[in-house]
Amino acid sequence: EQRSLLTSQALSAANGEDIEKLALLDTLTELYNSRTFLKEMKDELKRAKRYKRPVSLCMVSVDGFKDITRSYGALTSDAVLKVIGGVLKGAIRDVDIPSRFSSDEFAIILPETNASGAAIVAERIRSRVANHGITHNWHNLKVTTSVGLASFPTHAREHDELLSRTVQALEMAVQKGGDLVI
Repeated sequence: EQRSLLTSQALSAANGEDIEKLALLDTLTELYNSRTFLKEMKDELKRAKRYKRPVSLCMVSVDGFKDITRSYGALTSDAVLKVIGGVLKGAIRDVDIPSRFSSDEFAIILPETNASGAAIVAERIRSRVANHGITHNWHNLKVTTSVGLASFPTHAREHDELLSRTVQALEMAVQKGGDLVI
């Protein structure tokens, strides 16, 4: 009887951890979800203001994602997102905060990073994705990304302005043909 009580306590603790993890993470990429990202962005910006330190934001979009989905199907496009999520994790520091922002976009908060530092990280991400072949269901894909970035205090003073400026930069990179950092 004591053993079954311990087992059920251990299971409920594990389930609690799983539920908490599900609430914070995107299940496909295992990066933070957009809700967690927005909270973290507000917190990082408050910290940056208080200590008068920079913070940057990168938005990464998969070029031609709708075409990939149309041509190869949802399972392959999911595989692409999962691989890119892994590439992102490998291209950033432990203190950086990567998330899946929308269906085909990722956002990364770069604490203590100014615009020029963010540009280096963004180019590293763009280059690693472009050089990373993705194979799924016998399809070999070459995928590229567009990356937009903005920084506090250089480009924006508030979290919504920082997000807006980053999205504008991303849209400009996409409009110029993709596989580009702006």
